[in-house]
Amino acid sequence: MKLNHTQETREAQVRLLYEQLPYALLATILNALILTAVLWRQVSGSLLVGWLLAILLVTGSRYASGRAYLRTPSANAESRRWGRHYLYGVASNGVLWGFGGFFFFTANSYVHQVFLAYVLMGMVSGAISTLAPVRGAYLVFLIPALFPYAARLLSAGSEVHLAMASMLFIYVTMMGMISHRLHTTVAESLRLRFDNLDLLHDLTKAKDRVERANEELAAQVAEKHSAQDALQKAYEELERRVKERTAELAKSEEALRIADRRKDEFLAMLSHELRNPLAPIRNALQLMHRPNVPDSLVKRSREIIDRQFDRLTRLVDDLLDVSRIVHGKISLQETVFEIATVVNQAVEGSSPFIEARHQELCVHVPEEPLWVKGDFVRLDQVISNLLNNAAKYSDTGRRIGLDVDASDQWITIRVQDSGVGIPKDALPYVFELFAQADHSLGRTHGGLGIGLTLVKRLVEMHGGRAEAHSEGPGHGSEFLVHLPRQKAPVTERYVSPGGAAVVSEEVLRVLVVDDNHDAVETLALLIRLEGHNVAVAFDGVNALAEAAKFQPQVVLLDIGMPGMDGYQVARELRAREPKRSMVILALTGYGQPEDRARAEAAGFTGHLTKPVPPELLFAALRAHSAER
Repeated sequence: MKLNHTQETREAQVRLLYEQLPYALLATILNALILTAVLWRQVSGSLLVGWLLAILLVTGSRYASGRAYLRTPSANAESRRWGRHYLYGVASNGVLWGFGGFFFFTANSYVHQVFLAYVLMGMVSGAISTLAPVRGAYLVFLIPALFPYAARLLSAGSEVHLAMASMLFIYVTMMGMISHRLHTTVAESLRLRFDNLDLLHDLTKAKDRVERANEELAAQVAEKHSAQDALQKAYEELERRVKERTAELAKSEEALRIADRRKDEFLAMLSHELRNPLAPIRNALQLMHRPNVPDSLVKRSREIIDRQFDRLTRLVDDLLDVSRIVHGKISLQETVFEIATVVNQAVEGSSPFIEARHQELCVHVPEEPLWVKGDFVRLDQVISNLLNNAAKYSDTGRRIGLDVDASDQWITIRVQDSGVGIPKDALPYVFELFAQADHSLGRTHGGLGIGLTLVKRLVEMHGGRAEAHSEGPGHGSEFLVHLPRQKAPVTERYVSPGGAAVVSEEVLRVLVVDDNHDAVETLALLIRLEGHNVAVAFDGVNALAEAAKFQPQVVLLDIGMPGMDGYQVARELRAREPKRSMVILALTGYGQPEDRARAEAAGFTGHLTKPVPPELLFAALRAHSAER
């Protein structure tokens, strides 16, 4: 199959021009030097020197262009542009030689006239051979190089000069014919070259096809000798694959059924777990609404509401954490700290729940400092989840153990209990989302079955792994967390959050803005009870108007409001007070990292995620009061 090689031919022609360029340039310099030496006594020396310098300058630039072409990897792809640059150089050289032919013409010396004609025709002859790859390229040199000299011959007017002009015309005609033949020869050579390459490619492909055909024929001959055996083996293999596929489909169907069942069970559990705290909250509220309720009963009702509210918050936080981890939206705030620090904080946080169940917690941490790199808050959450699980699934008065061991590479945290244990068939799925061994309505332990999923995902984000072991129901459980061990850092060790709050007695002017009227009124009441002055607004427009009158020092601003949202309000408030002395805290349900970044860009001082514990809110007010 013949292909059109126009582009390849053009690239090859341009490359031939540049490959012959050094020889053409060398001939140009030598002829120029010889011509200058011969005509030195016949022509003005300054004119000869200027002309020779111009020849050397053009020759040098053409040489640099040729070197650039040969060194440029993409030169072939830009052959048109490089070809034009080459012809510009040829034309410049032709103009210089035409200049010499015109101005170096010695009217009184026929010998020097003939010598000049000899040199010019020699240059033209050389140019025809080097420019032959491109059709008509020789004219770019011939016309500017010879026509000025021919004009001098004709202007001289003598018979000898007219004869020389006629001979020059014959020479040009002959050179044109020769150039045409040379170009045809070069073009045909290139065509044959590419045709031969196509032929070689076709022969190679044909050879490959023949070899493949021979191999296929040999394989067919071999197959015919063992056709029966191969057919039998194929039949057996097909049967085996059918059985395997059937088993895989059965497993997939069973997995889908299990996943569907777990989804339904989880939705039922979610409804149950959310309604459980809502029922006592509603009952306590109804009780508090009754007249003549004793203060002790009101106090107990408030404690019930507070306790059940914390339970609801934990359920929602667990759900949000799982969603963020599954979708890769949690980023770790990593530092290097001692494992004992986070273990102590987790124990401190879980101790009230364990003590309330009259259980014994035995903690063993080596005295040797053991360092880990990770997110202190997330590892505290991991250990607290394991301790709370151990307490929840162990009877009253039972023992819970927390031990820390270390090897050269790993730190292992081991949490053991003597509680209900885990069935053998449930053990492989204990870290899966929504997995719980007991889904019955009469189960004694609450929860959504996502705590251990959080543990596993968070540990893996730290480069570690989590394990679960149990001998079965009634034999307790053991959970192990393996974390990479780090070398002791040169900086100071990590100090856990929760230091002493900054206390300030300053009375603040606080503006509360939220489109939820109940949220605004209850929050304003709490802040007033702390002794601060409070103004309220229920939308962005009224918030700006109230801020202009009230001149608040602190603004608690909801983000998701209809009409003018919290970002717009914050930007407008910042535009009104260029010193940025006002504290603007986002009080919102949007708690993702991108939400915090957007709030900071809009001018918020801080970001609090709903529901905000009152003690955290008051601590923030005290801290910002102290900063003022």
